[in-house]
Amino acid sequence: MAVVARGDFRTVSRDPVLELDGREMIAVLAHPEFREGALLLDNGRSSPSPRAEQSMPYLYGMGGPDMRRPSHLRAVPTSPEELRAFIDEIDDLADHATSRSDSSRRRRDVAGYQLRIDLAGVTPAIWRRIVVPSNLRLDELHPLLQAAMGWGDCHLHEWVRVNPQRPGGRETYAMRSSIEDSFVEEGDDFCEEDIRLDEALAEPGDTLRYVYDFGDGWEHTIILEAIAEDAAPGAVACLAGERSCPPEDCGGVRGYEHLLEVLDDPMHPEHEELREWAGPDFAPEAFDLDAANAALRRRDALRRNPPVFDSQLAELLTRVPYRAAPLLYSLISRAELQGGVGPDFDHVQASALAHLRWLLHRIGPDGITLTASGYLPPADVEAARNELDWGGNRIGTSTREVDNPQVQFLREAGRAFGLTRKLKGRLLLTKLGVRMLRSDGDLWAHVVTTLPLGKERVEQEAGRILLLTVAAGASSNERRAVMVEALTVLGWRNSDGTPLSASDAGWAADPTRQFLRTIGALVDNYGQPDAPADPAWARVFARMALSM
Repeated sequence: MAVVARGDFRTVSRDPVLELDGREMIAVLAHPEFREGALLLDNGRSSPSPRAEQSMPYLYGMGGPDMRRPSHLRAVPTSPEELRAFIDEIDDLADHATSRSDSSRRRRDVAGYQLRIDLAGVTPAIWRRIVVPSNLRLDELHPLLQAAMGWGDCHLHEWVRVNPQRPGGRETYAMRSSIEDSFVEEGDDFCEEDIRLDEALAEPGDTLRYVYDFGDGWEHTIILEAIAEDAAPGAVACLAGERSCPPEDCGGVRGYEHLLEVLDDPMHPEHEELREWAGPDFAPEAFDLDAANAALRRRDALRRNPPVFDSQLAELLTRVPYRAAPLLYSLISRAELQGGVGPDFDHVQASALAHLRWLLHRIGPDGITLTASGYLPPADVEAARNELDWGGNRIGTSTREVDNPQVQFLREAGRAFGLTRKLKGRLLLTKLGVRMLRSDGDLWAHVVTTLPLGKERVEQEAGRILLLTVAAGASSNERRAVMVEALTVLGWRNSDGTPLSASDAGWAADPTRQFLRTIGALVDNYGQPDAPADPAWARVFARMALSM
């Protein structure tokens, strides 16, 4: 679930990780082929979190270059055979701890499950046929089902399976939040994160009920139609379907029937009102297979490449409805948010810190005496122009700070990160700046945990979205479109109520944008605005910042 430690950032995993069954910090590499090198990181804690202590003995640790190995963790095996046995051990422990039923139904090998999903009580039928991997957890199947049907994922849900061995002849799989918030009786429900699809549906003909929006009460019947043993690993697709999904909050089956009657009668007194409410694009008989598959691919990409658990980006995404921001969510898989730093971490760190490190050393313990107007002396401006790589930024011949905005932005970045201060006509290091001068590791940790810059909420949110576009390698035009879309969905408008323009969205992220431009991580490709231009190291740097 975690990718980077919050303490020493030299201990970053260089490979993707896989969370198993919702257990905190259980990770292995190379899903589903189980390549060698499984690692797990404990979020940089020197001791387990309260949730981790509750999960014992399920926590296992990671080793590797420059990696601390906490005493309460042990290494995950790296050979494929030992790794499979290790995963089986995890499953056995989890089964014992949660009293999960029917774990023996799990398949040893992953197959393709062909599912038919019917919306109950609606005539004519609204249905979809999809193919998904058999080893999905139910919480992973949920967004795929939402995408295939066309729902907006705006409400609570649960799953119900007939099981004669359970009291009442059935068992319910609830959302973790519902269990933690006591929306369900303790002990009566299992958590959906602990149940795999092949436990709930084992043989063709098995059924599962999916209930969405407890107010409207939409019930879906899921039937396992076929099992494809030779399906491509991880394949997700919508094969067929009929009719559009009902609009959210239309009142369930009876409300939907009333809506259709009104829309079908132009003379009905509610026709104009409900036509406007349903929206101009709502067509009950329409089903777009290509659109359904596009939505499925985006949701599956998000499942495979989620933001780091408990990061600020993950929190922001909970406030952005998936269907309202397709451009934003299309960047998630490209950003590889749990992809680690790769083999060039030293280059990434050196590139990201070069300008701030230069500024700290230039100021030094004695500070810099500023000009009478409060600017850097010409000698320091000239040194900055000559000694630093300014990428695509245009550099003139003037040695005045006022004529070198990139130098001004660097100086402002030092202040924004709390590393420098101005006192009685001198530019000095703060106590934090003095400490960071001694350690690149501390400076790296401080920078990635402080980003995005800006004190206002809009600056923080815009900065995170900007970092996501950098991590995804977006072009200039794509970046502008994503920024406008995401900030608009988050509810931001101009002070006069007008919608945000690309310029408005850019200014909202300006503290972070100017810093990224200054260090060469953000390149405005004016000549080819549809072509990505940010350097490769910048993508990794942005990914690390988004992991916080």
